[in-house]
Amino acid sequence: MAKPKSLGIAVAVLVAGLVAGCAASGTVKKVTASDASLLTGTWAGNMYSGQAPATTATLTVRPDGTYTTQAGAFSSTGKAEIKDGYVHFMSTSGTGGLAAGDRAGSATLMDRGSSWGLVGNGYGSTGGPYNFDFSKAK
Repeated sequence: MAKPKSLGIAVAVLVAGLVAGCAASGTVKKVTASDASLLTGTWAGNMYSGQAPATTATLTVRPDGTYTTQAGAFSSTGKAEIKDGYVHFMSTSGTGGLAAGDRAGSATLMDRGSSWGLVGNGYGSTGGPYNFDFSKAK
């Protein structure tokens, strides 16, 4: 009787992989300091934390590299930095599950044709691990 349970787990893993693969579609662009202007603006997408459903979120990156994230009733502010081809985020303040504590994340810039994508993950001492997928028009 263990077979149906194993099949269910395999199907769940397959579906999760397909969802993650679709969310992260596009061509990876390794970013350099000269690409900083690509990050500026408002990004829309989702944040995922543990077993909770996706939360619609907005990421606003200013020209000086500071950012604000709004996800439901929670918010976070901090500084974005380009390093080793990736975008690194370090929170300096926040509310609720996005409270600063020790909170940091990193993202890959994706070229999705007519839009840019920022796909990444991080960890917050108050909220635990999280993933995110944001997009903005080119």
